[in-house]
Amino acid sequence: MIADDIRHIDYNTLPISDYSRSYILRMLPHLDYYLDIYNLCISKLLHLMHQKPESLTVVDYGGGHGFLSCMLAHMGFGRVIYVDYNPQAVETIQSIKQHLGYGPDVILQGDASSLRQWCETNNIHPDGLLGMDVIEHIYRLETFFDDLYAIGPMPMIFTTGSTPYNPLVVRRLHKVMLADEHGHNGQLGFYQMRRQYLAEHLPQLSEQQLDYWAQHTRGLRFSDLLPTVSSGIHPSINDRYNTCDPATGSWTERILPLESYQEILIPHGAKIEVCNGFYNTHRSGVKAFTSQILNSFLKVSGPFSRPLAPFILLTITSCNV
Repeated sequence: MIADDIRHIDYNTLPISDYSRSYILRMLPHLDYYLDIYNLCISKLLHLMHQKPESLTVVDYGGGHGFLSCMLAHMGFGRVIYVDYNPQAVETIQSIKQHLGYGPDVILQGDASSLRQWCETNNIHPDGLLGMDVIEHIYRLETFFDDLYAIGPMPMIFTTGSTPYNPLVVRRLHKVMLADEHGHNGQLGFYQMRRQYLAEHLPQLSEQQLDYWAQHTRGLRFSDLLPTVSSGIHPSINDRYNTCDPATGSWTERILPLESYQEILIPHGAKIEVCNGFYNTHRSGVKAFTSQILNSFLKVSGPFSRPLAPFILLTITSCNV
């Protein structure tokens, strides 16, 4: 079983970054739960594609440690393409694949445009795409989907813990966003990072102007700050909390309403559906029993129980599917 294969790896001896090692070691106690999530997403994707796994090319976008890619390979998918922007993540899946003896067939470091270029160069059209806990971090979703649909239409399934429906999740993530924006534990906040960047590159700005533009460019990375200030028109910020790291453009668990996704997908003739995630039943005692009860309710009651779901699944398909 893939769970046994993953657990038998000695991650302390793998030539991977301390961050990747720490992340995996924190994840391993909950591995069965994550594999259950992967299984659900893979089953949904297979249902949409109506083909056997061995004939399909599937993208694991934002693959991170690569366990999903390894699972897809273990299940016999014809071609598995792993994509992640972080070079440390790429090094991690390369090491894990070498240790396991199986894994993704293609490992790409980059973003959706990198995937697009590779597919065009190699004349490959993926049959489907999976993205686990990645869509809430992508800087420009419009550009992201432009690149993916330039490859060609394909069903996509994303999981995200940034559910706008669960008030407890929303409250917790808002606290995380505020901490990132204003700084915490001695770390510089995103607001101060933007202000320092503007002060360095636009020394003619007054203190008041620096405060204004640092505040009104929340959600922009460094490369977009100067053009925005030069234009004199700051972006419209409808949400009080969503913020991104200006150095990388990675959003802090961005929460978006379903309508925002729908609007972005209109030019591509695509539709999006939401379904409930579920709780971890691989626990003991009362926690396992409570999770089973909640999962039964989440499964049968659909949208009515969405405020209880710990995460959601977003399924994107062409409107004619």
